[in-house]
Amino acid sequence: MAALKSHLVGIRSRILELAYRFAHASKVFSRRFFTLAIPGHVQLDESFVFEVPRAKDRGAKAPDGKYYSKYYNLQWKELPVGIKDAIRKYDSVIRMYLGDDYLINDGLIWRNMSIPPEFKGNELFSQHWHYDKVVDFRNIQLFVLLHDTTEDDGPFEYVVEPDEHNLMPSVLKRTNMDVGVKTAKLTGKRGDCFLFSTGSTPHRAGVPAEGRHRDIFSIAFFPAYTKIGTSSKALLSQS
Repeated sequence: MAALKSHLVGIRSRILELAYRFAHASKVFSRRFFTLAIPGHVQLDESFVFEVPRAKDRGAKAPDGKYYSKYYNLQWKELPVGIKDAIRKYDSVIRMYLGDDYLINDGLIWRNMSIPPEFKGNELFSQHWHYDKVVDFRNIQLFVLLHDTTEDDGPFEYVVEPDEHNLMPSVLKRTNMDVGVKTAKLTGKRGDCFLFSTGSTPHRAGVPAEGRHRDIFSIAFFPAYTKIGTSSKALLSQS
């Protein structure tokens, strides 16, 4: 009798365990828009800075005919060793999120500049809240600060603990400059980095204070089916 009772207790315990696992799995797989936000630091050579002669206009032209953001591309061979090492460090995380055969796009260096007060309502360089929907919402970027960055430099800003089940309509339409939820900003020292789910988490560029600018490096990662970029396996096998 005792043996039977013990057996029944074991069965009941197993059923409860399976029920818990099923509920947990259902909760995980119901999240359509995962958030990835991993801070770190990259060792950068002193020579790795924004190169003005290479810069091209970026974003929308302001009413005064000027562009207030610049950028240029960097091929894999141009990236500092520290950034390549950081990507290798995060490789397992990116593979879990995008798949084993994920792609790496060209690197980019951006400079955002102060916008005259009369134009701050115009979206000139992604300073409205948005998602980076490219093929779909599955993409990640690694950001690296190229100089010590404070609130006055217009830092990258993102939503903390967003809804992972539903999109925010106003963010999807890029119609707002205030989401009314908890946010954080990417401030810090030169070389501080941030691996972030740009496709599925609301974010925006900050606007530098008058006379200031913000320089940042970014590199994007995509699933293989998007065909955006080069095989991560091929690039990470190189020096």
